[in-house]
This record gives sequence, C-alpha cells and structure tokens, in this order.
Amino acid sequence: MKVCFVTSNYPPEAVGGTEQVVTALARALRARGVEIVVISSSDVPHGSVAAGEGDVRHEAHDGTVVHRIFKLPDEWDRHGFVRPRILALVRNLLVREQPDIVHVHSTASLGSGVTTLAHELELPVVMTFHDLWVTCARYFRVPAGGVACPTGTDRAPCVVCVNDALQTDAAYVEKALAERDRVLREEVGRVSVCTAPSATAARFVRECLPYTGTIEVIPHGVLRAVPAGDRAPAPAAGERLRIGTFGGLVPEKGVFELVEAVAGLDCELRLVGRLHDATFRRRLQERVAEQGTSLWLRVGGYGPEDRHPARDLHLAVFPSKCQETYGLVVDEALAHGVPAVVSDAGALAERAGTGGVVVTPLQGLANVLRELVASRDRLAALRATIPATLPTIEASAQRHFELYRSLA
Repeated sequence: MKVCFVTSNYPPEAVGGTEQVVTALARALRARGVEIVVISSSDVPHGSVAAGEGDVRHEAHDGTVVHRIFKLPDEWDRHGFVRPRILALVRNLLVREQPDIVHVHSTASLGSGVTTLAHELELPVVMTFHDLWVTCARYFRVPAGGVACPTGTDRAPCVVCVNDALQTDAAYVEKALAERDRVLREEVGRVSVCTAPSATAARFVRECLPYTGTIEVIPHGVLRAVPAGDRAPAPAAGERLRIGTFGGLVPEKGVFELVEAVAGLDCELRLVGRLHDATFRRRLQERVAEQGTSLWLRVGGYGPEDRHPARDLHLAVFPSKCQETYGLVVDEALAHGVPAVVSDAGALAERAGTGGVVVTPLQGLANVLRELVASRDRLAALRATIPATLPTIEASAQRHFELYRSLA
C-alpha cells in the first residue's frame, strides 16, 4: 500500500508539533509495510538561495521521499487561499506517485483544492485536523482587534480579527471569509474519513465549519518510547524544585504568565525551546530580574538525539492561551515521569481526567504553583498518579492503517 501525506511543511525545515507527529506516524506506518511519500510546502520563498531553482525540490528525510513545493510572492496567506499553480504541481506529483490513499494533514500552506484533485483522480482521502485552520483564518483561534472568538458559524468577530492584520476594507474581508467557508466546506465534504487528535478539535470542526460527518478521535500519543533510565527523578529532600516549560517559547503559549506565576516561589524556572522574538526575550529576562526568580534558559530546538528537557524538571507547566488541539508536550512530560500543570485552553481541558495533570484557568496558575511548591507531599502524590501506560503514536498508526485498508 502506498500513502501520500500532504502537509504544509515537513522536517528538516520545520519541526513543530504537527511535523513531529507526521514524521513519527510515517515511521510507524513504514514498519507496517506502508510506503509513504510526502507532498509539502515550505516557508522558504520560491527562487531564494535556500530554495534554489525550480518549483519543486525532491528530498528524502528519515527514509521518506519528500516533494517540497515553493511558493511565489503572490501565493502566501494574505493573497488568498486558492493557488492554481500550486494545485497544478500537486496534481502532477499525485499522477507521478500513484498512491492508493491521500492523507491530508494540512493544506493551509498549499491552499484549498487538494481533496478536489484527489477526488478527480479517484483517490480516497483521509484528513486529520491537526490544527484549527479550517475554522480560523488565523489558525489558532486567539482573537485580535478586541473581539472574542465566536461559536458556531458567526463570522462577524472574524472580520474584525482578520482585518486587524490586513488593514483593508471590512466588506472585502467579510466577502472573502464567506468564500473561504464555502470552499473549505466543499474541501472537507470530499474527504472519505476524518480524524482528529482530540474531542475538542473534532467539536470545533463540527460546530464552526460546520461539518455533519463523522470525525474519529485518534490521540497522537507519545511519539517515542522513553527508556526507564530517562525518567526524571523525584526531587531529593531539601532540593530546590525545578519548574519549567519546553517547546515554543512564544507569548501565545503563556510563557510570560508562567514567569509571573513563579514570582516569590523558592524554585528554579527552566525555559527550553525556540524563542525567535528578541523583544519578547528581553521582556522575559527583565521581568525575571525584577522579581528575583532564578532562571535557566536554553534557546533552541531539541531532537531525539538530545537530552529531553523534561528529564531535568520536577514539574512541567504549559499555560497556553491558544485553543490547543492536543498537547504533545504534556505527553512528553508524563512519559518522563514529570507531573504537569496546564491551562484550560482547548484540548488541554480534556487532560482533567489524566493522572499527573492539574488543569487550571490561567488566572489561577500562581495559586496552583504556590500550593505545589509548598507541599512536597502533594507534588509526590500528583507524580504517583501518572499512568503507567499512555497513548502512543504506534496505536495511532495502527488505527490509521486499518482505515487505509478499509478504503483501499
């Protein structure tokens, strides 16, 4: 069986949450005898030195063939969501590869129309809603312009939010959003099987697109098995607690709120991950200095060959402000034996039933951390409730394999 993954980006260029999941899924499916090829876009502009010459670069990553498509200046988000030249390139690649199944993980960067192409080529499509792009032109349902995210199909606040970035005619934005909804409903309507990593992600699509079909919830799970020797030890008697977060160190992930929440606590704050915004980094460091917090900061990504940052924590904190669709970092913390405190944003609220996790509204974060730092017994009890087994990418791969077989 041959399956073509369609994604907005793919390693080694990008290693965000979706890219990590898709790479791990490809690896697990190959172990089941599935041939995987990838059609991906890129964040590198067409014709740049990094892109080189040509529309498509043919690569290989971790044993998988990757066809990477580069966009022209008028093919980025602010210029629209239907990109005919890109679609023609995708069509050519599908004809060239002749897959049995097309698995769409994201078309945000490639633009709408991929499932229509697959339908015309009589290829069944599986679509996974890794993010909320089909319900939100700004991807994450974190509103700008002073509005609140709407429920259902109300787009009046969306016009204000989107126009906060575009700064153009509001009537034009309203019309464009209506057309976007129409195109995306048609796009999803041509899919054979829909999956989502959480009930929250599925609910957003059902209510906000809207979509009346079935969406099967298949958690991503832990992407790599954690050896027993890599589990973080419990804090020793008298040892200063190490509290921290890892992943994307961006304002939307609540990093600044975490810094303020540990003010006055006897702990070391550890931040590990990508921090591209120099202004935000300076703001963090200035605030840490003002409140006298001990900070350990490591800026940059970490891969499978690196020591995982969870191994050096006693408590992980993920106070995201985004409407999260899953939360890989929570799985990573728990797999390393580290309890976690998370916000109630999006799918993170579903973790309330998971051992080793405390879910709190963001405004209650400081109180939760204060109580855990003050009571080693409570922290130990939280650690003791971490499940012995967690969802895994292997289980996800097996279920998707079964879905592929039912379609092929």
